[in-house]
Amino acid sequence: MRPVDRGATPRAFSKYGEALPELWDRLGRFCSYCGRFVPSGLAVEHKRPRSHYPKEELAWTNFLLGCLNCNSSKGHPKVALNRYLWPDTDNTLRAFNYSQDGSISASRSIRKRLRRKANRTIRLLGLDKHPGGHREPTDRDLRWSDRRMEWAKALQCKAALLSRDTLSQRELIVTLASHGIFSVWWAAFEGDR
Repeated sequence: MRPVDRGATPRAFSKYGEALPELWDRLGRFCSYCGRFVPSGLAVEHKRPRSHYPKEELAWTNFLLGCLNCNSSKGHPKVALNRYLWPDTDNTLRAFNYSQDGSISASRSIRKRLRRKANRTIRLLGLDKHPGGHREPTDRDLRWSDRRMEWAKALQCKAALLSRDTLSQRELIVTLASHGIFSVWWAAFEGDR
């Protein structure tokens, strides 16, 4: 999960949907949770659901961008923010491990307390849905499949880089990675200098 910086509140909103253009400008067209590039269909996502926290419905600090899968998996539970890891307030880059098979898990390199938060975050968002796992994805939930495909692209690029390490090759990889799942590319290229 790539860390994001929403920045300061740009203005007051009369409807939360009005925040979408500012969120696109500041966060890109990526789901704040699964990290997939979603050119259309992203929604203003409330970290704390407006059904339980109506006073936070228009709060800029409560907004992220969510894809259909992450939004529907999360649902509308009461959320104690300090029980989870959030890409806008926590260093989520090192908190999760991404695997070639498309699975995601809490990193073993973080403290136990943070690992519990990471595991809660994975369950809350349904990021652990994986074929053959204890939580099967629906036919329309392709997050695991998208992570697996990004791994394949990243590994292909890494192999090409090993055979021909040039500045132009690295620039091409950055271009490809910029529309992929950032955390997968980060993991695949870990250790590259």
